[in-house]
Formats: sequence, C-alpha cells, structure tokens
Amino acid sequence: MASESERALNYETVLVYVDGDVQLLSELAEFFLQDYSRLMGEARGAILQGDCPGLERAAHTMKGRLAFFGVGKLREEIFSLETMGRECNLSGALELLDQFETGMKAILPEFKSLILEQKS
Repeated sequence: MASESERALNYETVLVYVDGDVQLLSELAEFFLQDYSRLMGEARGAILQGDCPGLERAAHTMKGRLAFFGVGKLREEIFSLETMGRECNLSGALELLDQFETGMKAILPEFKSLILEQKS
C-alpha cells in the first residue's frame, strides 16, 4: 500500500467518521466501488442526453461520497460538474467528466486495498 503521504484517501479523516472501525471502512469502500460505476454512467448519460438535473444529481452524490473519503482535488472537479448541471451549462462537461474519471482511476486501487486488507 502507498505511504501516508502518497495516498489520495485521507485515512485519518475517514477513520474518525467510522469511529476507528476498519471493517466498516472496508464495507463502505466496497459500496463506493459498486456505486461508482453506476454514478459515472448516470453522469455520462445525463451529459449526452442534455439532462442537466440528472448530471447535477449524479455529481452531487459522487461529491458527497468523495468528501467522506477525504478526496479533495477530485471532489472539486465533480463539484464543477454539479454546478454545470445546476446552471444547465454542459459546455465542456464531457471533457471534465473524462478528466475526473482519469483521476479516479489513479485512486481506485486505494479503495480496493482497503477492501482486500479486511478480507485477508
């Protein structure tokens, strides 16, 4: 696993939220991974269909999940997508979603590590 300074997830913050329960943290990470694909699909579909409220809703949900795990930079990017949906200005939204997804691919292994550590 990455050293504390290399991690994107803020473990200190998250462990406070779960009262130090690493098993619960593992379960929440697993739920996040399961929900992540659905939310990304909803956001992408909303952009492609011009569904501003749909983008706002999917981005807002993802923003909350990332805040829980202490992921600041990506949370800011998804907040921009939420704002685009709220303001119904989808210009550049697909590119921003792609950028967000690239960033997420870099930290998804940390979620997987959380899960695997508890299962072993």
